[in-house]
Amino acid sequence: MNDIISTTGLPAFDFDSGALCLDFANTIPDRHRCTSDKLRSYDRLVAWGVQSGTLASGEADRLLRAARHRPDLAVRAMRNGVALREAVYRIFSSRAAGADPAEDDLARLNRALEQAMRHLRVGSEDSGFHWRWSNERDLLERVVWPITRSAGDLLVSDDLKWVRECASETCSWLFLDTSRTRRRKWCDMSSCGNREKARRHYRRKARAHD
Repeated sequence: MNDIISTTGLPAFDFDSGALCLDFANTIPDRHRCTSDKLRSYDRLVAWGVQSGTLASGEADRLLRAARHRPDLAVRAMRNGVALREAVYRIFSSRAAGADPAEDDLARLNRALEQAMRHLRVGSEDSGFHWRWSNERDLLERVVWPITRSAGDLLVSDDLKWVRECASETCSWLFLDTSRTRRRKWCDMSSCGNREKARRHYRRKARAHD
């Protein structure tokens, strides 16, 4: 894996899961083969933050400049971000399967929450008060703070029971099931759903000819 820094070929990320932390977990669409990890550099981690709307362009530029001055810290931030992503995936994948998450994964999330929440502030505008992240310079872990909070919020919310994992054999995307019947099986019917139905149809035909 290239830890840092590729400035070209940054991917477009998907934000269709219904929760920020699940979108982050979905930056590996196929964990069964692990062939398409979209987070292969610190630049990509920052690009994810910009595309998700949790990082302003000025913040992103500042982080990338800091990463170039301290590549060792950028490597660590990148690796910590990936480790958090994997813990988030395992936690919500377990819950989607009706199982309890591993204590180690919850411990990692709680450590990340402790670090992130110390940077959360109340800001004020003409329209009222709002949450914001402190504008401290060169904190390369800044990208994952909103993800960490999202994971904690989802775990303690009523929406936790609607977390699903795609039923496709070649997809491990997590999503919130907001369908009317709450029986959605696929992350996307037009892609995974249709492919899986076609695969099952082919298998039935093959068995019929045995």
